[in-house]
Amino acid sequence: MLTYTVMIDEYQTIDDKVYYQININCLEGHRKISKRYSDLKALNDKIIEKNSNFKLHLNLPQFPGRKIFGRTKNSVAGIKQRGKELQKYLEEVLNIKQLQSFQSIKELLPHQQLYQETLQLTRSGEYDKEVCWLQMDELKRSFLERQENKTPKNNKSKSKSSFNTTGYVQRYHFSIDDYEIQQDVVLYTITLTDAKKTTNYQFTSRYSDLREYHKLLKKENLKVVLPDYPKRKIISQTNENPLFIQERLEQLQKYLNDIFAIKELVQSEPLQYFITRIKLEGKPIRVGPVQQKQQICTSSVLYESQENLPERKSSF
Repeated sequence: MLTYTVMIDEYQTIDDKVYYQININCLEGHRKISKRYSDLKALNDKIIEKNSNFKLHLNLPQFPGRKIFGRTKNSVAGIKQRGKELQKYLEEVLNIKQLQSFQSIKELLPHQQLYQETLQLTRSGEYDKEVCWLQMDELKRSFLERQENKTPKNNKSKSKSSFNTTGYVQRYHFSIDDYEIQQDVVLYTITLTDAKKTTNYQFTSRYSDLREYHKLLKKENLKVVLPDYPKRKIISQTNENPLFIQERLEQLQKYLNDIFAIKELVQSEPLQYFITRIKLEGKPIRVGPVQQKQQICTSSVLYESQENLPERKSSF
């Protein structure tokens, strides 16, 4: 069953340009937008770019091609036919879960995701009452941010900041408890703890895989200081020495918690996709709300203790 359905059965011609009236529906919401063929072509170009940059390896639907002879807008039949093709294309794209974390796709979806997610998880028992209050806090913060954005601000130059001044409460916490070596490659076992849910997600990742997200974050040119990614070992390989592996494990855990403590980074497309992919491909682990809080507190204590340790000379 499709999460989103698309219907294009109307169009308008304004200043000799065709605007398709697009209806996007889901179980808990509806949205109507007006887009030209060129707008959706630009969307397709962005999706192709994301598929390449994020190495998604998705088999994307074919975007409707331009008419070789004549102009589509001069034919009512041609406009309707193109509308059907765009409808089929857009419906396929919107239902690819790996793309739904990207801003260009989010902008097209009905604004009901937060409510729908809460309702679904409450029914399934993944949320308890106390955790649902956190979801209400999220709505409250979102509302206050929108009001703040409407308030004129001084046009002072903004310098990059290495700390969060908005009172952002970290939602995602990471712990790396184990590793294994497969074909001379170290795979780290990582647990994602979501402070708003009573389900954790466990996944494995290589050093090089996580580094790709760091590279994507650098391309975002955000106005915050990006934490340093653990450096490579210059001489010999990390997997040759358990002490080196353990050191890198701790560095990667600190790095993940550092970047997810910065609101601007958490809201970026690379990290939004990172979380989406973990929840799609990771192993879900149900925990009770009390255990969830204990894990978050333990993670915070371990993180602070690592911060207070004397700096070790890096072997990477």
